[in-house]
Amino acid sequence: MIATDNGPLSAEQKRVFVIEDDAAARSAVCEMLEPKGLKVEAYGSAEEFLANRKPEGPSCLLLDDRLPGMRGSELLRRLAEDGVQTPAVLITGYATTSTTVDAMRHGAVSVLDKPCSDIALEEAVGAAIAADVLRREQEQPSRVAKERLSKLNDSEMEVLRMVLDGVPNKQIASRMGVCIRTVESRRSKIYSAAQVNSVAELVRLCVAAGVVD
Repeated sequence: MIATDNGPLSAEQKRVFVIEDDAAARSAVCEMLEPKGLKVEAYGSAEEFLANRKPEGPSCLLLDDRLPGMRGSELLRRLAEDGVQTPAVLITGYATTSTTVDAMRHGAVSVLDKPCSDIALEEAVGAAIAADVLRREQEQPSRVAKERLSKLNDSEMEVLRMVLDGVPNKQIASRMGVCIRTVESRRSKIYSAAQVNSVAELVRLCVAAGVVD
Protein backbone atom coordinates (compact mmCIF):
# COMPACT_ATOMS: atom_id res chain seq x y z
CA MET A 1 0.00 0.00 0.00
CA ILE A 2 1.34 3.43 -0.93
CA ALA A 3 1.06 5.95 1.92
CA THR A 4 0.56 9.51 0.69
CA ASP A 5 -0.68 11.30 3.80
CA ASN A 6 1.93 10.83 6.54
CA GLY A 7 4.70 13.05 7.87
CA PRO A 8 5.62 16.73 7.65
CA LEU A 9 5.89 16.60 3.87
CA SER A 10 2.35 15.26 3.42
CA ALA A 11 1.15 18.54 1.90
CA GLU A 12 3.38 17.91 -1.12
CA GLN A 13 1.93 15.50 -3.65
CA LYS A 14 4.18 12.53 -4.25
CA ARG A 15 5.45 12.23 -7.81
CA VAL A 16 6.46 9.15 -9.82
CA PHE A 17 8.52 9.46 -12.98
CA VAL A 18 7.72 6.46 -15.19
CA ILE A 19 10.32 5.81 -17.89
CA GLU A 20 9.21 3.04 -20.24
CA ASP A 21 9.48 2.83 -24.03
CA ASP A 22 6.52 0.46 -24.44
CA ALA A 23 3.46 2.72 -24.73
CA ALA A 24 0.98 0.07 -23.56
CA ALA A 25 3.07 -0.84 -20.50
CA ARG A 26 3.63 2.85 -19.73
CA SER A 27 -0.11 3.54 -19.86
CA ALA A 28 -0.92 0.52 -17.68
CA VAL A 29 1.52 1.63 -14.98
CA CYS A 30 0.12 5.16 -14.99
CA GLU A 31 -3.44 3.85 -14.68
CA MET A 32 -2.37 1.70 -11.72
CA LEU A 33 -0.54 4.45 -9.81
CA GLU A 34 -2.69 7.54 -10.38
CA PRO A 35 -5.67 6.26 -8.31
CA LYS A 36 -3.24 5.94 -5.37
CA GLY A 37 -3.06 9.73 -5.14
CA LEU A 38 0.26 9.98 -6.96
CA LYS A 39 1.23 12.48 -9.63
CA VAL A 40 2.57 10.37 -12.50
CA GLU A 41 4.76 11.74 -15.29
CA ALA A 42 5.57 9.32 -18.11
CA TYR A 43 8.49 9.37 -20.53
CA GLY A 44 9.44 7.09 -23.41
CA SER A 45 13.20 7.32 -22.95
CA ALA A 46 15.90 8.37 -20.52
CA GLU A 47 16.82 11.27 -22.79
CA GLU A 48 13.24 12.58 -22.75
CA PHE A 49 13.20 12.41 -18.96
CA LEU A 50 16.50 14.29 -18.66
CA ALA A 51 15.20 17.03 -20.93
CA ASN A 52 11.99 17.54 -18.95
CA ARG A 53 12.46 16.30 -15.38
CA LYS A 54 11.22 18.38 -12.47
CA PRO A 55 13.06 17.24 -9.32
CA GLU A 56 11.13 19.27 -6.72
CA GLY A 57 9.08 17.50 -4.05
CA PRO A 58 9.04 13.88 -2.80
CA SER A 59 9.35 11.53 -5.76
CA CYS A 60 10.79 8.35 -7.21
CA LEU A 61 11.75 6.89 -10.57
CA LEU A 62 10.14 3.78 -12.01
CA LEU A 63 12.11 2.73 -15.05
CA ASP A 64 12.81 -0.14 -17.38
CA ASP A 65 16.46 -1.06 -17.79
CA ARG A 66 16.24 -1.92 -21.48
CA LEU A 67 15.40 1.47 -22.96
CA PRO A 68 16.25 2.78 -26.42
CA GLY A 69 19.38 4.90 -26.33
CA MET A 70 20.50 5.34 -22.73
CA ARG A 71 19.65 2.29 -20.63
CA GLY A 72 17.87 2.62 -17.30
CA SER A 73 20.96 1.56 -15.35
CA GLU A 74 23.02 4.13 -17.27
CA LEU A 75 20.49 6.82 -16.37
CA LEU A 76 20.85 5.94 -12.69
CA ARG A 77 24.63 6.32 -12.94
CA ARG A 78 24.21 9.65 -14.75
CA LEU A 79 21.86 10.98 -12.07
CA ALA A 80 24.16 9.81 -9.28
CA GLU A 81 27.09 11.60 -10.92
CA ASP A 82 24.95 14.76 -11.08
CA GLY A 83 24.17 14.49 -7.37
CA VAL A 84 20.49 13.63 -7.89
CA GLN A 85 19.30 11.47 -4.99
CA THR A 86 15.81 10.51 -6.19
CA PRO A 87 15.21 6.84 -5.26
CA ALA A 88 14.45 4.47 -8.12
CA VAL A 89 12.75 1.18 -8.91
CA LEU A 90 14.49 -0.58 -11.80
CA ILE A 91 12.64 -3.23 -13.79
CA THR A 92 14.69 -5.73 -15.77
CA GLY A 93 14.18 -9.04 -17.51
CA TYR A 94 17.66 -10.30 -16.73
CA ALA A 95 18.64 -9.26 -13.21
CA THR A 96 21.92 -10.61 -11.87
CA THR A 97 23.63 -10.01 -8.55
CA SER A 98 26.12 -7.62 -10.17
CA THR A 99 23.45 -5.57 -11.99
CA THR A 100 21.35 -5.39 -8.82
CA VAL A 101 24.30 -4.23 -6.71
CA ASP A 102 25.31 -1.67 -9.34
CA ALA A 103 21.77 -0.30 -9.57
CA MET A 104 21.47 0.01 -5.79
CA ARG A 105 24.81 1.77 -5.58
CA HIS A 106 23.39 4.40 -7.91
CA GLY A 107 20.03 5.07 -6.29
CA ALA A 108 17.77 2.06 -6.85
CA VAL A 109 15.93 0.87 -3.76
CA SER A 110 14.41 -2.10 -5.60
CA VAL A 111 15.26 -4.14 -8.69
CA LEU A 112 12.29 -6.13 -9.99
CA ASP A 113 12.31 -9.01 -12.45
CA LYS A 114 9.94 -9.02 -15.41
CA PRO A 115 7.14 -9.83 -15.31
CA CYS A 116 6.30 -8.35 -11.91
CA SER A 117 2.91 -8.19 -10.22
CA ASP A 118 0.99 -4.99 -9.59
CA ILE A 119 1.35 -5.61 -5.85
CA ALA A 120 5.13 -5.93 -6.07
CA LEU A 121 5.31 -2.79 -8.20
CA GLU A 122 3.08 -0.82 -5.84
CA GLU A 123 5.07 -1.91 -2.79
CA ALA A 124 8.37 -1.01 -4.44
CA VAL A 125 7.13 2.44 -5.46
CA GLY A 126 5.75 3.01 -1.96
CA ALA A 127 9.10 2.08 -0.41
CA ALA A 128 10.99 4.37 -2.81
CA ILE A 129 8.75 7.35 -2.08
CA ALA A 130 8.96 6.70 1.67
CA ALA A 131 12.75 6.68 1.38
CA ASP A 132 12.70 10.03 -0.42
CA VAL A 133 10.34 11.58 2.12
CA LEU A 134 12.60 10.40 4.96
CA ARG A 135 15.71 11.77 3.23
CA ARG A 136 14.08 15.15 2.69
CA GLU A 137 12.89 15.35 6.30
CA GLN A 138 16.40 14.56 7.54
CA GLU A 139 17.93 17.16 5.22
CA GLN A 140 15.37 19.87 5.95
CA PRO A 141 17.13 21.34 9.04
CA SER A 142 20.34 21.61 7.02
CA ARG A 143 18.58 23.34 4.12
CA VAL A 144 16.84 25.81 6.43
CA ALA A 145 20.08 26.61 8.26
CA LYS A 146 22.01 27.16 5.03
CA GLU A 147 19.25 29.40 3.64
CA ARG A 148 19.35 31.60 6.74
CA LEU A 149 23.13 31.93 6.80
CA SER A 150 23.24 32.66 3.07
CA LYS A 151 21.73 36.07 3.89
CA LEU A 152 24.95 37.13 5.66
CA ASN A 153 27.63 39.12 3.84
CA ASP A 154 31.37 38.42 4.09
CA SER A 155 32.02 40.71 7.05
CA GLU A 156 29.08 39.26 8.98
CA MET A 157 30.32 35.73 8.26
CA GLU A 158 33.73 36.75 9.59
CA VAL A 159 32.12 37.97 12.81
CA LEU A 160 30.07 34.78 12.99
CA ARG A 161 33.17 32.58 12.83
CA MET A 162 34.83 34.52 15.64
CA VAL A 163 31.65 34.41 17.75
CA LEU A 164 31.62 30.63 17.32
CA ASP A 165 35.26 30.57 18.45
CA GLY A 166 34.27 32.45 21.61
CA VAL A 167 36.08 35.67 20.73
CA PRO A 168 34.74 38.69 22.72
CA ASN A 169 33.35 41.70 20.86
CA LYS A 170 36.32 43.88 21.83
CA GLN A 171 38.81 41.45 20.30
CA ILE A 172 36.64 41.00 17.21
CA ALA A 173 36.62 44.76 16.73
CA SER A 174 40.40 44.91 17.13
CA ARG A 175 41.01 42.10 14.64
CA MET A 176 38.68 43.61 12.06
CA GLY A 177 39.79 47.20 12.61
CA VAL A 178 36.29 48.44 13.41
CA CYS A 179 34.57 49.88 16.46
CA ILE A 180 32.67 47.74 18.96
CA ARG A 181 29.34 49.25 17.89
CA THR A 182 29.97 47.95 14.35
CA VAL A 183 30.61 44.47 15.73
CA GLU A 184 27.45 44.67 17.83
CA SER A 185 25.48 45.76 14.77
CA ARG A 186 26.82 42.85 12.75
CA ARG A 187 26.06 40.41 15.56
CA SER A 188 22.52 41.74 15.67
CA LYS A 189 22.16 41.14 11.93
CA ILE A 190 23.54 37.62 12.36
CA TYR A 191 20.98 36.78 15.05
CA SER A 192 18.20 38.28 12.97
CA ALA A 193 19.12 36.40 9.79
CA ALA A 194 19.65 33.15 11.70
CA GLN A 195 16.39 33.68 13.63
CA VAL A 196 18.01 32.78 16.96
CA ASN A 197 18.11 34.43 20.38
CA SER A 198 21.24 32.97 21.96
CA VAL A 199 24.75 31.76 21.18
CA ALA A 200 23.64 28.19 21.94
CA GLU A 201 20.89 28.40 19.32
CA LEU A 202 23.33 29.97 16.87
CA VAL A 203 25.80 27.12 17.39
CA ARG A 204 23.09 24.51 16.77
CA LEU A 205 22.08 26.27 13.56
CA CYS A 206 25.68 26.44 12.36
CA VAL A 207 26.19 22.75 13.11
CA ALA A 208 23.11 21.94 11.02
CA ALA A 209 24.46 24.12 8.20
CA GLY A 210 27.86 22.46 8.35
CA VAL A 211 29.66 25.66 9.33
CA VAL A 212 31.07 23.93 12.43
CA ASP A 213 31.56 20.25 13.26
